[in-house]
Amino acid sequence: MFTSELAAKRIAALRKERGYTGEALAERLSVSPQAVSKWENAKCLPETAILPALAEALECSIDSLLCPRELFILEAVYTDGQTQVSVSRFLNDMVRDNTLNIYVNTAFIGADIESDRLKVLIVKFQTPGGIGYSYALQNENLTLDKKSTGFAGDRPFQIIGAFYGSEKDYVSAMQKMEHYEYFKWDRIEVNHETFPSNPASDDTEYLTLIYLNAEGIHVISCAENDTIYYVHDGMQLLLRDDSKCILENVMHLSWDEGMKYHRQTCPWAGSFLAALNYMGEAYTYEQIMGMSGACYRIAFTDAWDYSCTDALVAFDYAAPLYSAVGYAFRTVERLEKQKRKAERQAIMKDIQSGKPVLAINLRVAPEWGIITGYTHNGARFLCRTYFDQEAFGALEQADRQMVFEENGGYLYADFWPFIIMHFGEKKEKPSPQESLRTSLTVLRDSFHARKNRGYYQGKEAYRAWMEGLSKESDFQLENDRENVMRRLSVNDNMLCSLIDSRQAAAVWLRENLSLLAETAQKHLEKMAENFRTIAEALSAFRCRACQSPLSEAADSIADVSGVSTKELRREQMHLLENALLLEEENYGIAETILELQER
Repeated sequence: MFTSELAAKRIAALRKERGYTGEALAERLSVSPQAVSKWENAKCLPETAILPALAEALECSIDSLLCPRELFILEAVYTDGQTQVSVSRFLNDMVRDNTLNIYVNTAFIGADIESDRLKVLIVKFQTPGGIGYSYALQNENLTLDKKSTGFAGDRPFQIIGAFYGSEKDYVSAMQKMEHYEYFKWDRIEVNHETFPSNPASDDTEYLTLIYLNAEGIHVISCAENDTIYYVHDGMQLLLRDDSKCILENVMHLSWDEGMKYHRQTCPWAGSFLAALNYMGEAYTYEQIMGMSGACYRIAFTDAWDYSCTDALVAFDYAAPLYSAVGYAFRTVERLEKQKRKAERQAIMKDIQSGKPVLAINLRVAPEWGIITGYTHNGARFLCRTYFDQEAFGALEQADRQMVFEENGGYLYADFWPFIIMHFGEKKEKPSPQESLRTSLTVLRDSFHARKNRGYYQGKEAYRAWMEGLSKESDFQLENDRENVMRRLSVNDNMLCSLIDSRQAAAVWLRENLSLLAETAQKHLEKMAENFRTIAEALSAFRCRACQSPLSEAADSIADVSGVSTKELRREQMHLLENALLLEEENYGIAETILELQER
């Protein structure tokens, strides 16, 4: 028997099911919100002229709205787990005498989805007993009546169907899913080894899951060799989004890492350290500098270029470091533009595997940083650099919030890097004794290394640097203010780099004293003391020099001071001469230790 109360309840239920507010439905039908309220409170029925538009908006027939039916289809979707088609109105039209009995077939229900994935019909229905959920696979029957209960939606999360294969050939995977549920893993790795696979199948296979949560019934389909993730506290399943992948909580990079004598670190070593720490490798900055041999480095070019402080500008410190931490590696340098696509894919693959990528020239200036993720299908890289804090601090509060919410707190890379370094496969690490031997070999080889790419190294770098400081004509502000200020700034950066590296060398060598026999220990301790002496002397000098500002206000490089007088430059040359004598002594000690180890 028809009653306005039943029609009112049905209109209200369908309106909520379709996601309309009363105002939104009223706007779509060009009526007042008060009219919709009257329908749902059974004060009146919709006018006959409104009924076709109302039925279309609520995806049902006019008869199903007004007839006193006890089985009602609230929502029905035909889907392959990726594409879905609403068939609610069609199923409601198929209800006869409060019974629905249909054969689920693409041709029959008129929802053509072109894919080789398993197709599923999912249904939310209402009976006098309440709301229930049901599903049927393609080429199966779905039967419901007014006594059907289906699956109840009162549990927060429940997998009710699991199948592996394609639409042509599939098998149940519920037993495997019960195994996953028991261990409460946060992801499902889909492959033919984990899930049952037809040995005769050469086509792509899929894991199709049907599950219930507080929002209703859902289907997700994941191709083999991909991953399904549990999200929202395990209440929802999502596919990995290959268009975006972000490594969370990579440590910040900073010029001040709390070193005792200075405020400068080696950006390459700092970036390497952050990448290793993210991958669960526990190392210190001094260990990175020591194992690579970068703690012994010094380079100088007559052009007074900031790149003098770049760890890899003239000598290969990367190979010994990657070996010491147990990784193969691959370096890409100054890649031709037509080869970027393949390299972009390689970077994306590393990020997906949980491996940060080291690169130089990501933001602001050509300095080392880390690629920490990508968005827009790899068109944009996210990164950590030594320039993030100043850029992030300049953002408006709303933009800061966007950075945190959308990009994991990372900024976008501004430039394509000209050197990229990839962590390769894990391999066996050398022993600590072997790493120390390699480090001392790097000291020996780099101290007498030849000029490379226009950069003096080791002993020759000391001499070239001192010669550059002795050219008084190059430090006359009235003649060439811009270049003088540049030389002063580069000189200060080089002092910071030298102090940093020699302090790291002292710490690293002392950490390794116990690896050597007693005689060799004394030699190694003397090396560490020499490096500490160099760091302390230069650090004390730099503190004094930085308190001696230019005679005129700086207008090109802020706060440039340093060796701005002839007397300070002479004092620095004297200190560098003393440092070189200690370096020469350490070179001899390193050779002695290497010889003792070879016996």
